[in-house]
Amino acid sequence: MAARKPVIDLWRDYRDHARTLPGMHLGSVTVCDASVDAAHTARELYRTGVRRAEFSALVDLSATAEPTSAVRILDLVRELTAWGVVVDWRVRLPDAGACPGGPSAYTLSHLYPPSRVEGPADAAELRSVWAEGFFLGKCLVRKGPGFLEIRDHRPGVLNRIVIDEPEYLAAVEAVRADPSADGVSPSVRGDLAAESLLLAVGDLWWWAPHRPHRWPQPPFRV
Repeated sequence: MAARKPVIDLWRDYRDHARTLPGMHLGSVTVCDASVDAAHTARELYRTGVRRAEFSALVDLSATAEPTSAVRILDLVRELTAWGVVVDWRVRLPDAGACPGGPSAYTLSHLYPPSRVEGPADAAELRSVWAEGFFLGKCLVRKGPGFLEIRDHRPGVLNRIVIDEPEYLAAVEAVRADPSADGVSPSVRGDLAAESLLLAVGDLWWWAPHRPHRWPQPPFRV
């Protein structure tokens, strides 16, 4: 079965009432090519004035979901969030414990909060906590010469992780290029998943942190 193609409506302003004004709607795009670079797409959308992006399709991350489409949309939500774009999206999460090491309101809490969460019995509460705890830069990665530094606030405190071993650096690049993670050592993959840097989406893997592009507060606080 072919993966669903995510359609995104684009707006010049993030506020609801502004969408009724002339010239605010910037059209829509269909992201259908798995080879499309989400980081490049988000950068170009921001450069052309997009400040709000609305996904038409529910992002299904349940056990019965189609993982290719889910990973593709998560990539876009992550990269748009990194630019400070308001992302209007809906997500269906797996029930608690149904997908160990997979997506949850905790592991996705660095993404712009969805307008609705479905799936778990406490979905409404999860969405509320997600929205209240979100801030830009909650889980980001910065690249230095021969290392990656991840600054992860999802646990509620700063968890600073430095990746400098060549095998781990290669694994990050491999997963970002191909979410099947073919060729990545299971032990390396397991270590990254234990820190919730890699999330299991079906039989695929998704890299969670994003690179910083905008600083809503002094960088040393992030």
